[in-house]
Amino acid sequence: MPPSSTSTDDRTRWAFEPGHEFVPGLAAWALLGGGPRCETWLAWDLDRWSPVAVKLPHPHELGRAKAEAALARELAALEGLAHPGLQRLLDARLDASPPHLVFEYVEGPTLAAALDDEEFELVDVLLIGTQVATALRYLHGRGLVHLDVKPGNTVLREGRAVLIDLGIARRIGQPHPPGRARGSRTYMAPEQAARAPAHPSMDLYALGALLRELATGARPDEPVASLPPALAELTDALLRPDPGDRPGTAEEVLMALAAALPDGLAEEDRPWPPFVSGLEGRRPPADEQGRPARGPAGAAAATGGPRG
Repeated sequence: MPPSSTSTDDRTRWAFEPGHEFVPGLAAWALLGGGPRCETWLAWDLDRWSPVAVKLPHPHELGRAKAEAALARELAALEGLAHPGLQRLLDARLDASPPHLVFEYVEGPTLAAALDDEEFELVDVLLIGTQVATALRYLHGRGLVHLDVKPGNTVLREGRAVLIDLGIARRIGQPHPPGRARGSRTYMAPEQAARAPAHPSMDLYALGALLRELATGARPDEPVASLPPALAELTDALLRPDPGDRPGTAEEVLMALAAALPDGLAEEDRPWPPFVSGLEGRRPPADEQGRPARGPAGAAAATGGPRG
């Protein structure tokens, strides 16, 4: 078994040396972070010849049903998802030793790290908000709720926001598992803290907290004097305690954020080209799994458009 270290509470963390091939084809690089049952490592993929992020159970969780079930749930949530604003699953080996999931490595600072180093202009807050809302629109359209939207789970890849870590994502309407509330307390909607079944309004509350923090630098549990008018009404609505009083969908929030962008913003800096505004609310027909059922036109688009 590869080396591990033991903390004072008898919980263990992997202590891989850089270059250690902890499973065939994956060489450890550095620890990225961890949760109660699993941790995530930056690794070098010898097949893809690129960095990847690998999630695996802590050493003391190996062989425990709850850790393996957590990986299986995340795999079930991620299979079939493909969106530029969501971290992609590349591979899954739940039968390996140790069992693990392999994700693309989303390179860039998290919003949490960026907040420590800089203040965000209002236009940047609005653009980041549209990018996160776009990912949530897609996720909710597939029947999933992220449940841990926060600055630490939002990476700026070349300036664009990418949501990572769907480790506690659940299907819409799925009951909360037994035990304590899952999520990050300061970004958690009241009904999520009360362990209500998963609902998109929980992600919208967290998005409101994220927008408020980007605009003011204050954490959600800290008071602020005021918010820019372009954001005040929307964040107030998103952070209402009663989910029935919040905006109804991520698309509604997305359109409100886009409408708040300044008129003088250059076309190339806007979140989508002008013609898209006429397609608001449109979605392709979905198959039984909620995926777009693409006909010949969709197939042509996937291969670069019609060829003559």
